[in-house]
Amino acid sequence: MAKIMLLIIGCLVLLAGVALSQEVVITGFPRGVGGSVNPDIIKPYYTELKAISDTLQKYPSVRAVITGGADGEKYRVNNDAKNPSLALGRAHMLRNFMINEFAVDSTRLIVQSKNVASIGARHRYAAIRIEWEISDLDRRLHVVESRPPVEKHFTEVREIVSDFNEFLGLQFNLGFSSSPFGGIPIAASSVTWKRIIYVEGIVGHTFWDNNFLFDNENLDTKRRLVGAHMIVYPYQDLPVGILGGWLRVEEISQKYYEYVKMSEGPVFGLRASLFDHVSLTGVYNPSKHRRAGSDLSHAKNNQFLVYLTAYIATGGEK
Repeated sequence: MAKIMLLIIGCLVLLAGVALSQEVVITGFPRGVGGSVNPDIIKPYYTELKAISDTLQKYPSVRAVITGGADGEKYRVNNDAKNPSLALGRAHMLRNFMINEFAVDSTRLIVQSKNVASIGARHRYAAIRIEWEISDLDRRLHVVESRPPVEKHFTEVREIVSDFNEFLGLQFNLGFSSSPFGGIPIAASSVTWKRIIYVEGIVGHTFWDNNFLFDNENLDTKRRLVGAHMIVYPYQDLPVGILGGWLRVEEISQKYYEYVKMSEGPVFGLRASLFDHVSLTGVYNPSKHRRAGSDLSHAKNNQFLVYLTAYIATGGEK
């Protein structure tokens, strides 16, 4: 009997965890809305929205929070004064869809809006999430019940202050890079800010042997790479960023564990997202080369390097 009770409790906790994490974000709303928005924008999210509706039906005590988002687009008339209305309108479009399509009780939906200074399609959104934090729910419901009957069907919170941590994110890359001495597998990780600014560390190492002739001795070698980059995406709707940084590449003797060839210098270039989760980077690298036994480096001008990587990103944007 005790095992059955523990199993039931575990299932309830698991279900609650799934519901707790439920959120759907619909991005890419048109910049200015002069009339109704094409309802096709919601179709790709139908299954997830239905799951949220099912959660509301299953748990009568929970509510869903609907947030409408607007970016910092400037308008010729009234500057950006349209944005609060656009954000709220997007939230109400999603609210009406949940009511009309899934018969969700309107008192279970809390509407709020959010405006940010950044410009881009991902900031023009409507989102809905299951809200389990209901400690303040009685006060909210009291405010709703105190309103005239026409206003009881929703609660508005016009503006939310953005938290600093909301814009921080992480990105991880794996791929392959050219170098002055040949190809190198690489890995990189970045701290991101709004997915506009990236501060990246990069390392690389070969897992195959090369060779280098030194003092009539044939040395087994491997290549390694280490560096740091900063990438800035100046236009949020254009997936091309400007890159700058520093890179050091060495070919290491396996016998002495010292470099037999080394290249070090700045890098400047561009990074483009070719597809979702795939990026291509091209950089100019006016590096200094040095070989074992030589005290002097000599410049290698007009050297270009290429990185091709697959990446995953988390956080840093709505």
